[in-house]
Amino acid sequence: MINRLFSGALLLLFAGGFAQNDNTAKKRKMLENQYTKLDQNLKKEHSKLKAAGIPPNEYNEQDFRNTMDPETGAPAFSSLLKLRKDLNSGKFAPKVGLSLFGNAAADANGRTIINQSWVERGPYSVGGRTRAIIFDPNDATGKRVFAGGVSGGLWVNQDVTTATSEWKPLSQFWANTSVSSIAFDPNNTQVIYVGTGECETGDAIGSGIWKSTDGGTTWSNIFTIPVTYNGNVRYGNFYVNDIKVRNNKGVSEVYAGVSAGNATIGGAFNGLYQAGLYKSTDGGATFARNTTFDAYINGGTRIGHGIQQIEIAQDNSVWVSTRRSVFGASVPSGGKLFRSADGLTFTAVYNSGLADNRVNFCLSKTNPQKAYILMQGNGAAEPVRILKTTDGGANWLATNDATPTITLPADADTSIPANDFTRGQSFYDLIIVADPTNDDQVYVGGIDIFKSIDGATSWTQISKWSNNNNLLNLNVANVHADQHTLLFNPKNANQMLSGNDGGVFYVANKTNFTGATGFAVRNSRYNVTQFYRGTLNPTSTPSNEEFIAGAQDNGTQALFGAPLANNFYGGITYTGGDGAFTEYDDNAQYILSSYVYNTHYLDSTPNNSFASIFPLKADYDLGHFINEMTVDRNKDIFYSYRVGLTINKVTGLLTTGPQTLVRTTFSLGTPDTGEQVSALKVSPYTTASSTLFVGSSVGKLYKVTNGDTATPTSTLINTPFVGNISDIEFGTSESQILVTISNYGSSTINVFYSADGGLNWSNKEGNLPDMPVRTILMNPTKTSEVIIGTELGVWGTANFMDPTPIWAQYSGDMGNVRVTDLDYRPATFTVLASTYGRGSWTNTISTELATSENTGNRSFTRVYPNPSRGILHLKYDNTKNKNVTVTIFDASGKLVFTKENVASDQEFQTTLPKGFYVLKATNGSETVFTSSVIMK
Repeated sequence: MINRLFSGALLLLFAGGFAQNDNTAKKRKMLENQYTKLDQNLKKEHSKLKAAGIPPNEYNEQDFRNTMDPETGAPAFSSLLKLRKDLNSGKFAPKVGLSLFGNAAADANGRTIINQSWVERGPYSVGGRTRAIIFDPNDATGKRVFAGGVSGGLWVNQDVTTATSEWKPLSQFWANTSVSSIAFDPNNTQVIYVGTGECETGDAIGSGIWKSTDGGTTWSNIFTIPVTYNGNVRYGNFYVNDIKVRNNKGVSEVYAGVSAGNATIGGAFNGLYQAGLYKSTDGGATFARNTTFDAYINGGTRIGHGIQQIEIAQDNSVWVSTRRSVFGASVPSGGKLFRSADGLTFTAVYNSGLADNRVNFCLSKTNPQKAYILMQGNGAAEPVRILKTTDGGANWLATNDATPTITLPADADTSIPANDFTRGQSFYDLIIVADPTNDDQVYVGGIDIFKSIDGATSWTQISKWSNNNNLLNLNVANVHADQHTLLFNPKNANQMLSGNDGGVFYVANKTNFTGATGFAVRNSRYNVTQFYRGTLNPTSTPSNEEFIAGAQDNGTQALFGAPLANNFYGGITYTGGDGAFTEYDDNAQYILSSYVYNTHYLDSTPNNSFASIFPLKADYDLGHFINEMTVDRNKDIFYSYRVGLTINKVTGLLTTGPQTLVRTTFSLGTPDTGEQVSALKVSPYTTASSTLFVGSSVGKLYKVTNGDTATPTSTLINTPFVGNISDIEFGTSESQILVTISNYGSSTINVFYSADGGLNWSNKEGNLPDMPVRTILMNPTKTSEVIIGTELGVWGTANFMDPTPIWAQYSGDMGNVRVTDLDYRPATFTVLASTYGRGSWTNTISTELATSENTGNRSFTRVYPNPSRGILHLKYDNTKNKNVTVTIFDASGKLVFTKENVASDQEFQTTLPKGFYVLKATNGSETVFTSSVIMK
């Protein structure tokens, strides 16, 4: 009977296992089919974009792929809109404190401490993509300015004319809100409207319009509709490109220009049927859609023009320009400019006949019949076009006339074509504005900024994005590339502001752009930088949180030195362009940074040599746009994704020159349909050889052993995951593995845990809402605590080891921003959070083992080497402590080592097994925890 019962139980166990494997295989197959459809759609879309002269948005496409619901083939943005409301209502507020955030479980009276003390680190003077800036009409001095980050919310500067002025976020509520337009009500300037969503890239989904009636103190959400789905069409006011308020005989008419979603993502149409021009006469309580802007009827359903810009002329007429539809040339949306005297009946005053074209324009402040257009041109032969009218649009002068009388500016940068000062990016960076006091003085922006004093007949370059490519001798100010907005101060027309991918720049005197001071940076504490990844320097001390992070169009930022105002860090731009993955050596021998795709750099710090690990010509376009990369700090081996299931490996990182780098590749096996590498993680616990864990886009997990040899061995670990593995991390040993999935989906499980090296897996979803999880970190001093980086901030749990953990949001002032990476430095218990829109933040793990213990003062500055093979030193202030007693605890809190009378810098030997430990030192009754220690 016992044998029969055992056999039956075993049969049930195997049957359950096979059922789970079969179910996982079916779901993975469904995801693979979605990848096939997506790739087919993207191929078609890229062909259309190429014909229109528009490059694809690689990061947005990569993120779409990484986050799409395996069942629907698209990200489920509607879940975030509901979740934001739940967060605002306090539904996911923390009820217990976490020592991960620098607090013990309870105070001396036993009360729970809930401390979310994230410290904002900056960068202090590096901004980010800014499309909306406006001077506050309530400020009689003309100094107060509002600005919006594309994924960093709404900010205010009390005196933008002063170099030392700082920006301040209106509240954490705005974090992760994409600001695209801002308008004041001329009849009541306490009323502000903010449009959300960026359709140019699709980087950030908007949420209609936000309105304030008290000058920006409180806000309410208007112009929203329930987000619903009809096949691959999402209904919602996701992209409000522009807002203007007209005073029509005392009535405030609010005009909102809406576009559909990003055209580079085939197969998913966000806000397709909501595109068009809307008008409200009751303060935004209701909006009516103007049917003039119905570009196309699809089976009885209207597809409106994508609206680019709205302006109110001096004669109070309303002008509206259009942009490309998500359907491209098949829907005649772009290339048009309309005018209306009454705000109801609109007449086209210009139609290029080019449906793919984005149209920006400006109106004269002194002549209601005069206007300029800056628009995408007709393909490669004419990438950009400028036009001018002096009769209200009846006739136009154009740069494409047979004998043109107006011209295009030519950039001094020899890498920028003479006929395209936007360098192929007119879909993305395009702005034109006329001087309010002299409409013959016109400014345009693409990569750089140009000025005409003769009505666009000739141009002078007034900014440069770098000193490369013939720009060194151009005597103008350096202004970040990619211009999105230019405006004059209504109270002082001599002053201007520019918004671009680098933030905000100020012009004190529009009559003098000669020299380096024509434009001045105004980014102090304007922390809207979009970081992809960040890494703490493992050798730094608590007084210097040195780290590097890769940013969107702001390169790799190195932040270090003494903290500046508000605990921000200054630093330098380590490498330019787009930054990506970063790494440090554990002995300060080198730094690794990245550009896009398979472009990675090695900076050998001792000898100051700078080498390109890649690109090799054959590898330049391989990998992902933001390409996965990691390093084995023990063996000094570089790994990155190449293609399919192939990994790049580079050794020789400690040598003195790039010629000694040894580049090889190895394969994990034959990929499934659509399968790609999505995450790389080296085990810090295997030190005799190199062990690499690799996650894939279908949810497979591979373990690569002997990575330091010529023949690495790849083993597929049996897992129940379905989706894109976004992160792989370890707990206090290689047996504890944490894995996150970045896909949306009601049936998607986003957090998994194994306590036995991957033999068995536990679902740790708990009460976590439906959203992408991008990164994870376990508290090494208290493994029941885990935090994750999500689409809406940092979330954490105090009972991770329970079958159903309870998750809560622990974002603090960071707010509801996308968290792309979490990193940890054991030597100082520091946690780094990198965000996509709110820069970088740090926190410190509390190392108290008991709440009643007196921890005294931290007087130690370093434990080294760390990681260690057994030999340790303490570096501390020996003027206060001549000798100390060292005690070391394992991860469970058990005392495993004691040594008395240890002097500063004295060497002492331990024989502890490899793993994670907590070291503390005592001097009499004073106890100070100095560092975590990894034995390898």
